[in-house]
Amino acid sequence: MKKLWIVIAVIAVALAGVIIGNKQRKAAVKTEQDGKVVVVINAGPKETDKVAVERLKTNIARFNKEYPNIEIRWTDRPYSPDSFATSMAGGTAEDVIGLWATEGYVAERGYALDLTEMINKWKYKDQVNHDVLKLFIRNGKIYGLPTDGYLMGLLYNKALFKKAGLVDADGNPDPPDTWEEFVRCARKLTNKKAGIAGFGIMGNGAEAGWGVLNWVWQAGGEFEQEVDGKWKAVFDSPEAAAAYTFVQNLKWKHDVLQSNLMLTSQDLQARFSAGQIGMLMAAQDRVTQLINQYGMKLSDIGVAILPAGPAGRANQMGGFFNIINPNSSPQVQEAAFKWITWNLLRSVKPETIREKADDLRKQKQIGNLTALPLFTGELDRVMRQTAKENSDVLIDYHEVWQEAVKYLHPEPSFFCQQLYSEYLGPALQEVLTNRNAEAGGLLRKAAKGFQERFLNMM
Repeated sequence: MKKLWIVIAVIAVALAGVIIGNKQRKAAVKTEQDGKVVVVINAGPKETDKVAVERLKTNIARFNKEYPNIEIRWTDRPYSPDSFATSMAGGTAEDVIGLWATEGYVAERGYALDLTEMINKWKYKDQVNHDVLKLFIRNGKIYGLPTDGYLMGLLYNKALFKKAGLVDADGNPDPPDTWEEFVRCARKLTNKKAGIAGFGIMGNGAEAGWGVLNWVWQAGGEFEQEVDGKWKAVFDSPEAAAAYTFVQNLKWKHDVLQSNLMLTSQDLQARFSAGQIGMLMAAQDRVTQLINQYGMKLSDIGVAILPAGPAGRANQMGGFFNIINPNSSPQVQEAAFKWITWNLLRSVKPETIREKADDLRKQKQIGNLTALPLFTGELDRVMRQTAKENSDVLIDYHEVWQEAVKYLHPEPSFFCQQLYSEYLGPALQEVLTNRNAEAGGLLRKAAKGFQERFLNMM
């Protein structure tokens, strides 16, 4: 009886999806007959969020000055990998779907429109940064366009570097370029008597697992891979074990970490700004927090690409992309592309940068540009120049991120929060608190548990 009810429920959900999908399509057709094409976007604000709703409406009004025959509607439904396939199959998915940078695999499953031809006809096609696009490129075809995102870099305290003699021939702070140089710098920066740690590591909760990603990639390891149509946990590799052992040695062999190993990123920022930590891994928005929240001087903050490991460089990235529903009508798809590219261009226009700078001045805050260099060429040059003209409130580390984006790695695609908090994080905590912990065994057990509990359920 229970199975029968489950079958009936599934059928009901599917029929509801078809009915809702048909209603959406009929609404769109009706509006088209009125002279407008309707484009529905996901992840919009809830109606109760009056400020966000007004902001979106203002943006739509600006868009309609250029494209008066396109009507933008929205749902407040965010992207969810758990329900996305069902919404696509049921015809209820929106026309423009904003999703995470980890979701490039949706192209292989037929859930994203091939944008290659549209992009090739686009005026700015030659200025799009293909290093960023590669996350949504499959077999030479482009399936998504970015909106914004972060890249992990190495923040270092310039004052501490100078005091430790870690400078180049010109006397400027000289951040590490390899794991070996990283250890050397961390050892020189560490001063236990003064309460200074060479490197601050996130050891608390999910952040512990999130923070270990770069080490594993730099060692040549991975976390999840699709094999014969099924996803496998692959962080039980010798490369991943080598990364964990390297971090373990930072504590037990080199003794360059802070005394309290179970700190969050916020804890580390407070100590970094107070001159108690020499280096830490962080995204670009942490720089503004160090200044706005903790009062650190911008002149004391250095930003560099992460050091290369045994397998080379790797820089973690996260962020958002837009895809277009392949089941929408051709007219809607074309209109959706105009909406996506209009917003993308607007984000780098001088007037947008100036508006952002003016808002920051009113708030007496410091801000930054997105770390992901979305464009190259003239578009990027003009945006950077405008930011430079407003450098009193806008900071930019363009050279660092332009180099880092060549080595970007998105976060794991599936169940990443559970992966961080229940598997990668506890394994890291064990090697940090137990000198004799064996990284390989910990990761084999963790990968097995993650596979059985999560990936096998897909």
